[in-house]
Parts: sequence; C-alpha cells; structure tokens
Amino acid sequence: SYTLCLGGLSFFLFILLTVTGIFLMFFYRPTAAQAWEDMQALQTAVGFGLIVRNMHRWAAHLMVLSVFLHMARVFYHGAYKPPREFNWVIGVMLLQLTLLLSFTGYLLPWDQLAIWAITVGSNMARAPPFLGHEGPGASLMALGDVQLVHAADDARFALLGGTFVGEGALLRFYVLHCVALPLVIGFLMAIHFWRVRKDGGISGPL
Repeated sequence: SYTLCLGGLSFFLFILLTVTGIFLMFFYRPTAAQAWEDMQALQTAVGFGLIVRNMHRWAAHLMVLSVFLHMARVFYHGAYKPPREFNWVIGVMLLQLTLLLSFTGYLLPWDQLAIWAITVGSNMARAPPFLGHEGPGASLMALGDVQLVHAADDARFALLGGTFVGEGALLRFYVLHCVALPLVIGFLMAIHFWRVRKDGGISGPL
C-alpha cells in the first residue's frame, strides 16, 4: 500500500529540514534587534535564500502532516498491537516532538504574526495542573503563605524565559528548535527504526 511510505517520507522531510536549517543558521542571529532583519536579508540578499527558506517552511508543514498520517495508518491497521506496542509509544513521542519542533520554529522569523501566535500558544502553559499558576492544584503548591507556583516561575515562565514573549523566549526557542529537539528526535528515530527491524519490518493490516 502507498500508505506504507509515510514513515520514510517523514524521515526524508526531517533530513531535508536538517540540511536547509543548517543553511539558514549561517545567516540568522537569534536576537530581537537582528532576527527580523536577518530573515529579510535571507529573502532578498542571500543567494538561494528565499528558495531554501521556503523549502524549510513547507517541508515543516508537510512533516507534521506526514507524521500524523503515518500515526493514523499505524492505528487503523492495528500495527500498534504486540509486539509493536513499545514502538507505538516511541511514535507518539515523536509526534509530540514534531509538533513542538514546529511550534518553536514559528517564533524565529520574529515578526508580529510569530510573536502574537507564540503569545497565544504559550498562554496555554498557564493552565496545566500544578505547573501553571492558573491551573488546577496551583493553590495547593505552597509552603505556608508562600506560593510555589506563580506567574514568575510556572510552566509558561520556564518556556519563555520570562513573563512575556521577548528576547529570552527567542533564544530559548532557537536553542530548542536548532539543537535540543533535533537531537532528541534523531535519537528516538534511531530506536524507532531499530524496533521496526526487530519486530519484523513494516507492518501491514493485522
């Protein structure tokens, strides 16, 4: 079935994103004063810059789609059942990391659309149980009269490096997008491929 190629397509898009991302890193500085100017220079003054940036952007959208469709194919074919349940968990983690990779990359152009989109998206981190200062259980996280979870030290603050989307958030998202998340994804993909081979290859409908 043609749907069996979705995992390989996701891997190909990850490689394409890595190659184009390294190219873009040579012309980008993650500071509030220079990020937007560097993105404009990439599109107007750098040879093939506009092409490579668009390849990176569209490959990112396609990777999110292909990973989701790959997971849907595995689910509907029942290919998550024993002995493949461990690899299913790895796959779910890879889907979550792919979405986080897309989310962190969205801020890097440092335009108004990116800043306000991340502001809206990061506001959700105010509300997780016990970790967000507006979430359930936050009032229980206290030592006497001292609240342990508040706006200056909750999950949103950890994500942004501050109480608003500023230069600290840009630097954190840049490091997550370009270093931390790709390394974790690469490690988990190696385990994923090893388990596919160990479990007897690509599974069709069971």
